[in-house]
Amino acid sequence: MRDTIEIQTLTDDEIFAATGATNENAVGRIAAPNRFEATSSEFYFWIKRGKTLEENQIVFSESNVNGEEITFYAVIDEIKRNSRRADMTEEYDLADGDVGYEPPFANEGFSYAHAQVLRVKPELATPPIERSIVSLGSEEEAKIAYGFDDDDDGKRRWMPVGLLKNGANNFAGNGLIDLDYLLGENGGHLNVNGMAGVGTKTTFLLTIIKSLQKQAEISVRTNKPFFIVPIILNVKSEDLMWLDKKNSRFDAEKHEADWNALGIEAQPFTDAKFYTVKDLPVHGCHSEEFSWSFQDVLKEESLLYIFSEDDDLKVNMVSLIRDLIDRWLDNQGNIRTDAPKNWRDLLAWIGNDSNRQGSFYGAGTWRAIYSRLWKILDEGKKIFPKDATNGNPLKIARNKNSPPQVVDISQLSYSLQRFVVGSILKQAVEARKSVDAVRNLRYVIMLDELNRFAPRGAKDELTQLLEQVATEMRSQGVILLGAQQMASQVSSKVVEMASIRALGRTGSAELTDKIWSVLEKSTKEKAAKLTITEKLVWQPTFRQPMLVKMPLNPWADKRDNVKAKDFGDKDI
Repeated sequence: MRDTIEIQTLTDDEIFAATGATNENAVGRIAAPNRFEATSSEFYFWIKRGKTLEENQIVFSESNVNGEEITFYAVIDEIKRNSRRADMTEEYDLADGDVGYEPPFANEGFSYAHAQVLRVKPELATPPIERSIVSLGSEEEAKIAYGFDDDDDGKRRWMPVGLLKNGANNFAGNGLIDLDYLLGENGGHLNVNGMAGVGTKTTFLLTIIKSLQKQAEISVRTNKPFFIVPIILNVKSEDLMWLDKKNSRFDAEKHEADWNALGIEAQPFTDAKFYTVKDLPVHGCHSEEFSWSFQDVLKEESLLYIFSEDDDLKVNMVSLIRDLIDRWLDNQGNIRTDAPKNWRDLLAWIGNDSNRQGSFYGAGTWRAIYSRLWKILDEGKKIFPKDATNGNPLKIARNKNSPPQVVDISQLSYSLQRFVVGSILKQAVEARKSVDAVRNLRYVIMLDELNRFAPRGAKDELTQLLEQVATEMRSQGVILLGAQQMASQVSSKVVEMASIRALGRTGSAELTDKIWSVLEKSTKEKAAKLTITEKLVWQPTFRQPMLVKMPLNPWADKRDNVKAKDFGDKDI
C-alpha cells in the first residue's frame, strides 16, 4: 500500500515571502526580459498574485547594484494583464466559445506594470536590477520621489497646488511646486492648457492665486518675505465677476477637508475689487468703472496697443504712430500744450491735410491710420469716450499685498481687449522697473485665451510685450499665469518660458504639436482622458508630471452659483 502524500497549500503571501520578500508593502519584483528591459528612466515589474495595483500609484524599489544599495522611486503609468496564451484563438478554444464555461484549472495569467522613474537615491544614471522587490509608496516616498524633501538648508519654499493622486481615489499628500520656479528666482510664470469646459483652466489658476496669497501671508514670518498683487483679466462672459461670493454648490462637509489638507481656508475672494467698462457694468456686481481719454493713453504711451496684428500695420504706420507720441510728449513724459485734448480732436488733427505738410509719410499712410482709428473709436465709445478730456483709467500699481483686482473686458471687442491687456502689462513692467519699486513684490497677472493676445508668429506690439514679460520680467517681479485651449496657437516664447506647466484635458490633435514633444506617449494619453478635477503639473526638477486633484472651488464661478441673498440689496 502506497504512503499517503500530504499536499500543503500556501497562501499567496506565504509564497511571496518564501522568495525572500519580507516587506509588508511589497507588491512585486522587477523583471527585465527581452523587450521589457529596465533603464535609468523606466522599468517593468510583475505584480504579486492577489494584489491589485492602479495607474498613478507611487512605488519604490531598493536595488543592489554591484554592491551599492540604490533606491528607485517611480510612478506606475500602465498596467497590463498576460494570460500566457499565444493568441485569442487559444482563449476562445479553451471554452469552445461558451461564455458560461468555467475551465477546471485556475487562471494561469498574471499582471505586470510599467513604471516611470521619478528619482534615484543616491543619484546614479543606472537601471535597477531584475528581481529587486517593488513596494507600494506612501506620502513619505512621494515627497522623496518629487523632491519635496529637499529644502536646501531651509531655503526651499514649496507651495501646494492640489492633492497628489496615488491611484484613482487615494492621495499621497499634497502636490507641491517650488516657488522659486514660479516667482522668478530660478524661473518664472505658469501656463495651463486645456479644452474648453472640461479643462478647468480658470479654476486651477484661481487655486494657484489662493495658494499664493496664503504663502505670501506665511512669508512675512520668515527671512524671505514676498508680496503679491494679483490682477485677473475676465475675458469670457461674466464668470469671474462673482469671486467674492460663495459657491452654492460648495458643501463644507464634503469639500472643506480638501482645502484643509492644502492648508488653505475654503473661502471666496471676499476682498476682491472689480472693474468694469464705463456704462457697461455687470448687473449685481459692485464694481468701479474705467475709461481712457486720449491724453490718458498718450501719457501711458499705449496707443499702439489699440492696433492688433489683424490690422496689418506696416512698418511706416507703426513709425508714424510713434512719431505722433513723441511729438506730443516732452523728455519727462509730460503732455505738451499743443497735443489734442480728446479723441475727436485727434481724429480731426490726423484728418487735417495741413498737418501733413513736410511729413515723411505718404497720404496713404495717414489715411490708413485715420480709418483704423475711426473704426476702433466707433466700436469703443464706452472705453474711449470721444469728447472726454479726462477719463478714469485703470491704475493697477500697488506697494504691498493687494486683494485681487478683477478687470472685466468680456464685453469689449477683440481689439479693445488687447488695448486693456497691453495697458495693464505696461504699467506692471514700468512699476517693477521704477527706482521706487518695492522689493520682493510681484505682479501676478492671470490671463486666459493667450492665443488672442500673443498668437504664434505675430509681431505686433502686444505680442512683443507679452514675450518681453515672459523672457525678461520674471526676475523683476512680473509673473504671468497664462492659459489657452491650444498652446500650439500661442507664441512659443510665452509658453516655453513658463517654468511651471500644467495640462487639463487636452485634445489628441493638439498633443501632436511639437510644443508637447517633451512629453512621454503615456503622459499624452493620460492628458487626453483627464477628468474635470485633474491636472498634470510639472516643473524643471520633475522627471515626470505629477497628477493632482483640484478641490471644488468655494467661490462662485458664475451667476447661477450665487445665492440670491449674497447679492445684498442689488436687483439681480
